Amino acid sequence: MTICHTLQTAARGSSWTIAAIRRAFSSPALPAGSSAGTLEIRSCRELTPAKFPEYVAATPTNLHNMIWRSPLQNVYVVKKPWNARVRDAMVQFIDHIHHEYAAVNIIVSEDVADELAQEWKGSGRRVVYTGPIGEIVARTDLVVTMGGDGTILRAVSAFSSVGVPPVLSFSMGTLGFLLPFDFSTFKHSFRQVYESRAKALHRHRLECYVKRTDSDTNRALEGVVGPEKVIHAMNDITLHRGSQPHLTSLDIFIDHELLTTTTCDGVVISTPTGSTAYSLSAGGSIAHPLVPCILLTPICPRSLLFRPLVLPVTSHVSVRLSEENRNRLIKLTIDGIAQRSLRPGDEICVSNPEHELVKLELAGAPGIWCVARTENDWTNDINEMLGFNSSFGKV
Repeated sequence: MTICHTLQTAARGSSWTIAAIRRAFSSPALPAGSSAGTLEIRSCRELTPAKFPEYVAATPTNLHNMIWRSPLQNVYVVKKPWNARVRDAMVQFIDHIHHEYAAVNIIVSEDVADELAQEWKGSGRRVVYTGPIGEIVARTDLVVTMGGDGTILRAVSAFSSVGVPPVLSFSMGTLGFLLPFDFSTFKHSFRQVYESRAKALHRHRLECYVKRTDSDTNRALEGVVGPEKVIHAMNDITLHRGSQPHLTSLDIFIDHELLTTTTCDGVVISTPTGSTAYSLSAGGSIAHPLVPCILLTPICPRSLLFRPLVLPVTSHVSVRLSEENRNRLIKLTIDGIAQRSLRPGDEICVSNPEHELVKLELAGAPGIWCVARTENDWTNDINEMLGFNSSFGKV
């Protein structure tokens, strides 16, 4: 294996990490005459800014045609970390793109660049681009994921405060509600996207932010007061007591009106896409991804009369950790990623801004466009993944 690294950008003030520089000199050269391929890792600052395709309704279906008005150039590939089978698939994908689409650039995260540098098994001279995640986000035209549903959520989380490029997902993990394509179809699937012949399904995201209390106790504990940045969630926003010994007391507001004060382990606020995740395990309803709604599902409530709710997409949901709470904090996760915990008096505000948009075709819309195989992907998923309405003998 021979690895070539382009580090000229370091001299121009590029934010290369120590790990990136170490990659340049850590791989031993092979003896003369070796036929192993070479991998060149370059800064994504060299690439053009991101551009979005246009989405045009594909009547009579619920899908949209995904049309590139200028050629697709920059593809951000996200993989399940340190998995040999997925890494080999990624190398195969990179080889194919370099061979068939000379104008397309492959972008990977810095940790994946490290992994490829150590384990590269490709053929010929290949180039991938990397850099800090903010620079990657600013240059990504298409996201390709290789793994399970968790890989998609991790990829999309990088775009939590900006518009998300279209997502093409290949199933190589353990869960697959969001994975319409088997990796064996990657050549055909990518060509469909590249040639503007692919169709996409629009999935909603929730917008959320935290209002921190200005109490003296919390100011000393957290050091931060006031609202935090807005984050978008593809699946769900979860409040949970975690390892705290007592049930949590929560004040829940719908459209600024108190719904209830509940004592429970926590709550899940979910998109329709997330309705088959934690919300379902907590007893919530299953919703088709195109249903415009917000799901509010309690986790082990003390009262048996607090049932899961399906709310209009226009609703504003607020959950405040009651001042009388016996626990001093509650865990907050957004799409499975832990955030700063909430303390008594803190409040999380959740809404779906997409209902205010006149056209879903608007570039940078808050939702997520996922490349679809057919209009029936969701129906197939709940039958194959959940065994929907199966008899006990078949489960």
